[in-house]
Amino acid sequence: MTVERVGGVFVASITGILCLLFASMTLIRCLLRRRGVSTTAELVRFRTKVAEDGELLYFPVVTFTLPNGEKVRAEGEGMSHPPRGTGEGDHTAVVYDPVAPTSMTLPSLQPGRLKTGEILAHGSASLAFAFLTYQILADTF
Repeated sequence: MTVERVGGVFVASITGILCLLFASMTLIRCLLRRRGVSTTAELVRFRTKVAEDGELLYFPVVTFTLPNGEKVRAEGEGMSHPPRGTGEGDHTAVVYDPVAPTSMTLPSLQPGRLKTGEILAHGSASLAFAFLTYQILADTF
């Protein structure tokens, strides 16, 4: 095998791993939105954290009540900036997993994130498939 082929296999492998990661994240979010239970939650606050690249991330913290009367406090996924017009005390829609209620998503605050994940997963899958196909065909002929 030549250096180019080894490099191609390496790039294809990394791309394939990224594809699996994006696809699994998207699948989890899709299943949660499809099978989860919708309710209204109160936005308690935005917890902030500095990312590795120095960017400030905002994590929405919400509370909501389950049908059995139990109160749940959960934290959503990080965002690069809090949505405009949204503040502490506001009510927002959440979709939670009935088995693990702290596993939830906020479709009203993160409307486009699912589509971005799907695009990244499909794009990564296409790249990985193309690289692997090229490497297999290059070794065959």
